[in-house]
Amino acid sequence: MRINISCPRCAQAARGFAVFHLETIRDDGLYSGKCPQGHDLLVATQTLRHEMLFEIALNAIVDRYRREAISSFAAATERFFEFAIGVLARNRGVSAPVFAAAWKVIAAQSERQLGAYTFLYSVSFGEVPQLLSERMVKLRNDVVHRGMLPNQKQVIEFGDAAYEVIQVGIRKLRSACLDDVNATLTEHVGEIAKKRGRYIRDRFRSPPRPST
Repeated sequence: MRINISCPRCAQAARGFAVFHLETIRDDGLYSGKCPQGHDLLVATQTLRHEMLFEIALNAIVDRYRREAISSFAAATERFFEFAIGVLARNRGVSAPVFAAAWKVIAAQSERQLGAYTFLYSVSFGEVPQLLSERMVKLRNDVVHRGMLPNQKQVIEFGDAAYEVIQVGIRKLRSACLDDVNATLTEHVGEIAKKRGRYIRDRFRSPPRPST
C-alpha cells in the first residue's frame, strides 16, 4: 500500500495542501525521502493504529484485494478495542505499569481482548458496547481462517459494520471521558516524537574519529 504525505515546505509556499509525496506505509509512522520538488522530508504521522488499519482496508477494496480488506477491517476493530481499553483503564486510575502488565496477559489473544473491552465498557457505562454481529463474525472467520473469497457486497457490508463499531465506541469515549481520550492521544504523539528524535540522532550522528 502507498499513502499520501504532504510536503510542509511546498504546502507553506502554496498556502495550502499543494504537493504530496507517495511512500510505502510504515509501522513506526516515520517517512523520509524527497518530495517531487526535491525537498528533503522527515514526516511523523500521528495516525492511531486502528485508523491506519482501516485506511489499509479501504485501499485494499480499491485494489480489489477483498480478503485483505476484511482482515484489515477486523484488525482495525481489534486495535480500537486496545485503544478503548487503555482509555477506560486510565479513566479508572490504573497506572501505566499495571496496565502494561495486564495487557501482556491478553496481548496475544483477540478473544480475551474482546472480553476485556466488553466488560470494562459495560462496567464504565452500564451498557453493552456495540460489537460485530454473529453474521459478521462468521464472515470474518470464514475469510480469515477458512480461506473464503468474499464478494464486493460482503466486503462493503463488513466494512460498514466495523466502522459502526469503532465510531459508536469513539463517540461514547469522547462524550464520557474526553480528558482521558486526549491524554491517551497526547501520549501516543509523544511516542511518535521520541521515535522521530531517535531517527534524527541515528541518521545525523557524527561517525567516530579514527584512532591515532
